[in-house]
Amino acid sequence: MVNLELRTHPNVIFAYNPNHVEMILRVENNHHLCWTEADIHVPERLSLSPDNSLRKGRVRIGIVENNQYLEKAVRIYANTYTNPQMYRCKITVYSYNKDGVIESRLEKPIDIRCEMKKNAVL
Repeated sequence: MVNLELRTHPNVIFAYNPNHVEMILRVENNHHLCWTEADIHVPERLSLSPDNSLRKGRVRIGIVENNQYLEKAVRIYANTYTNPQMYRCKITVYSYNKDGVIESRLEKPIDIRCEMKKNAVL
């Protein structure tokens, strides 16, 4: 069985400005050797591409051995139409056995906070 932890770096994305955050997927394996992939779904005003609107994607995390973990970072982009609010992204991790059969499927949401960029003050 695999465990999934999600975090973002930096913690916020800025509204009405092209910028990005990195969502880091950490997959831990407590069982035997498996291959893992993740499907990522982002809401309408965010994208997985810097240039156009891409709301769904798949990332290959890799082969995770027993009692090991792998981390993979995926960039999530804001654009000039991104409003300041909370955006819920959905991640589904699949783990496959040596025969290529799905052993487990794990779904987890993550909320990405979008806020206005503040001017620097002294």
